[in-house]
Amino acid sequence: MEVGREVVSLDAQAAAVESALPADRLVSMTPSRNAGASTVFGLESGRNAYVNPYTGKFLGTSEPQTAIVRWSNALHGHLNNDAFKVSLPTVSALWDGDKVMRSYVVGDLILELAGTWLVILAMSGLYLFWPRTTREAKSATNGRRIWSLRMTKKGRARWRDLHAVPGAVLFTLLLFVAVSGLPWSTYWGPNFTALANEISPNSWTDAPASEIGTKGDLDRLGNQINWNTGDIPIPKSYAPEGGASVPVPLSLDTVAAIAREMGMKPNYKVSFPTNSTDDVGNPLYGSFTLSNSWPRKTGEARDVFIDQFSGATLAEQGVYGYGSVSRAVDTTVSLHMGTQWGLISRILMTLLCLLTVWSVVSAVVMYAKRRRRGTLGLPRRPAKVHLGPGLVVISVVVGIIYPLWGVSALVILGFDKFVIQRNALLKSTFGQR
Repeated sequence: MEVGREVVSLDAQAAAVESALPADRLVSMTPSRNAGASTVFGLESGRNAYVNPYTGKFLGTSEPQTAIVRWSNALHGHLNNDAFKVSLPTVSALWDGDKVMRSYVVGDLILELAGTWLVILAMSGLYLFWPRTTREAKSATNGRRIWSLRMTKKGRARWRDLHAVPGAVLFTLLLFVAVSGLPWSTYWGPNFTALANEISPNSWTDAPASEIGTKGDLDRLGNQINWNTGDIPIPKSYAPEGGASVPVPLSLDTVAAIAREMGMKPNYKVSFPTNSTDDVGNPLYGSFTLSNSWPRKTGEARDVFIDQFSGATLAEQGVYGYGSVSRAVDTTVSLHMGTQWGLISRILMTLLCLLTVWSVVSAVVMYAKRRRRGTLGLPRRPAKVHLGPGLVVISVVVGIIYPLWGVSALVILGFDKFVIQRNALLKSTFGQR
């Protein structure tokens, strides 16, 4: 886009969008982040509209994300299907005083189970990799060998090293990504948030409920709000005295000027006020919400609510209004998203992806090499398996921290004991001696 000398007013740009798209409604605005960028208006339909800030010309619309990115996000969030739901009891009812049975998206629950089992997979892989105390293991030479690749060996021994040594490096990254992604889950996430707010409350935790709504209600363009700020109450603008006429709302240029004066980061978003009525029909006037773009660094988190008529600051929420637990978790989430350390974060996440692909490929090769023809190749196991006390304690602790995993583990153990153990074919199939 060619850079011009003068900028058309934001209100005129908004009018251009409304003229071009009369059936849609503007819900937000992102002023051009630099001289060569267009102004972006968020629409109620979920699309973005673009305007040349120098000519005021409507440039067109697009989805906030490309089709492949949008599909990937939906698959990553709820297996691309949020229609199927189930009611489950929630632990957070012990803290937040809300109802015990709550509705959850099945696809999200499946992904949460996958994430928690990923934690177990990483921990058990490291457990199997770590050397046992044997005569050979007591030597200094053997201690060094666990980190070496025996490339001169053939067959399974070499592939074991090619799988295990990179896997040990992968362990920390994999564990971090799994744990830092779980605050987004619909079951464990709210439970953890409720507990975190009990331990170290956010500044808005005990704020009165807003008649206007919460910040989560502004999320009209997908998951564009922070994981723990959806329940921030939106303050209402001060209503005029009874019988007085309603003043004219601030112009968008005035709102943008206030945002600049307050030091909002480039690419910040302005969510437009939502007006409504109370139970007896009195009008309620919402406020403009200024938010630094997300995802972003934890230290850049900021939401400012301004009166739509006077421009007065009604409330402000920055990262230091988070409780200490929420602030720590938000930092891990920003690392997970690749924004906290910038290029370093993205390099680490790319390394994680490459190591994960290699771990899967090498595991398949090892499986193919050890599998006996005509069998599933599952390891032979004794008739009775006894876990050491350490593993029992670890399993119980993980089951308490991640209840969904605990329930799924009990289901698997029950299936093994009451179904597999009582069927000769299944016993043989699953490696029972």
